[in-house]
Amino acid sequence: MAISSTSFMAAPGAYGSALASKLDKVDCSQVLAAVLKADRAILGHIKMGPPVKNIEFNWIEDELNTVLFEGCASVSGSIAVSGYTGTASLQAVCREGALVMIRDSTESAVNTYIGKVTSVVANTNLIVTTYGSTVFTTVSTTCWWYVIAQPYQDIIDASEDISLTRVKRRNFTQIFERAIQITQSRKGMDMEAITDELQYQIKQRTLEIKRELNMSVLNGIAYFSGSAVSSGDIESRTMQGLIRFVLDNGVDNTSGSYDSTTVTDNNGAALTVGILNALLYKLWDNGGLDEQSDPIIVVGAKQQRVISAWEAELRRVEQGERQVGYYRDIFMSDMGKELPVVLDRWMPLDKVLVIDRSRVALRPFTGDSWHMEKMAKTGRSEKWQLSGQYGLECRNAGACHGLIYDCA
Repeated sequence: MAISSTSFMAAPGAYGSALASKLDKVDCSQVLAAVLKADRAILGHIKMGPPVKNIEFNWIEDELNTVLFEGCASVSGSIAVSGYTGTASLQAVCREGALVMIRDSTESAVNTYIGKVTSVVANTNLIVTTYGSTVFTTVSTTCWWYVIAQPYQDIIDASEDISLTRVKRRNFTQIFERAIQITQSRKGMDMEAITDELQYQIKQRTLEIKRELNMSVLNGIAYFSGSAVSSGDIESRTMQGLIRFVLDNGVDNTSGSYDSTTVTDNNGAALTVGILNALLYKLWDNGGLDEQSDPIIVVGAKQQRVISAWEAELRRVEQGERQVGYYRDIFMSDMGKELPVVLDRWMPLDKVLVIDRSRVALRPFTGDSWHMEKMAKTGRSEKWQLSGQYGLECRNAGACHGLIYDCA
């Protein structure tokens, strides 16, 4: 891969053979940080998280209780509940006295039916009465309902605790390593264009590690030990990457089905504005794209060209315009969210990835961030090892990140 500049070596923490000759171990993490900060692809958009202390590291994910449930009201005074998420008890979602409303109502806003829950029966039925001036409407097909209010009385005791059980997620650290070996003659030789051979090789190997880290962050898959178990119990362990996290956020090597509802099979068709907006609506509906989110769209060169060609028929040029061609690096969704479009060399050509940057982090292993260490000398050669150990944290992968695959 061609390198246009190595100016990052002048960043804080830069070093050369003069420093290396005095130390057996040199911290290179600031050099790698400078490389990542200057990166315009995916690595430049992922923050560095706190160090981890185990090769299998964990984080906790929590969520709020839902205010949605599925049900139909084919008989006046009763709602047959068929589905709700986030809790083991319907009473926790919708207690007595709560007000419920059809989310996908086709009526006018004035007449939208609102019911007051008088009792909850066996987690399957809500007994309701019409509330206010609204009129009951038969709903024979299953649809979504909102719990719009759960008013409480002053004279009764506090309600039961409805805190949800937290979920523990995981990933594994992966070792990235390169070696540099320089003979005594080569070390002292005055070569054209290269004044410091060790520093030059450090640059080259660091850029190779950046490339490998980029590939692993996007396309990595955790080692599978069998029986639906992914494991870090292997010396050459690998991390789970972003694409695999969206497909398999439980890191249990799910096959044939996805853990996430935010995955779209485009069936070989061309990517369109409508398809991308539909995925973003799924993320919104699952609780993503909230006020804390910082989403981006990651594409390879093929899908970038498709995005740049959108709405080409609407573009106009002025007489005397000397620039031809178009490029789009921000997508405005039909819900008003602006998403930068990030072109990445190692993104699969048929896929489009939507990532929430606020929920993703690279995490180094404690005491094993990017460093250079001098090995035992062999004959008249010096050997140095460049290595570091990193893992990827991806929170709420099943709700806040999305994927479109099989795009033409």
